[in-house]
Amino acid sequence: MKRLAFCLLPLILTGACAGTGAQHQPVLSAVPGPGYDQDLNDCSALAKSQRIWNPETKTQAVLGATVGALAGLADDTVDSAEGAIAGAMVGAASGAALGAADMRNTRKDILIECLRDRGHPVAG
Repeated sequence: MKRLAFCLLPLILTGACAGTGAQHQPVLSAVPGPGYDQDLNDCSALAKSQRIWNPETKTQAVLGATVGALAGLADDTVDSAEGAIAGAMVGAASGAALGAADMRNTRKDILIECLRDRGHPVAG
């Protein structure tokens, strides 16, 4: 039961990341120009349109599952099938969480670049 809870934690955290990055409040280096609030909303929507569960996140989950399964097979303290399954679950969840964290940074970068392209003085 503890393993299941441990495996599900990164997946829950991945789901909690659904709007992150796109909701970043950028630091401005000067007074915002006219239309800043609307541009911020538009750029946030653009950033949020980038899905957390994208091909890169899926790839990281598969790689994590593979490494986890191999590590589970190598564990002498548990049945090899049980170890492989548990390792795969932990690896997949960890890989998915890393992919979601990467997407958070990508969304933040999209938001900042979008605002800069619209002429706003975004420092970061």
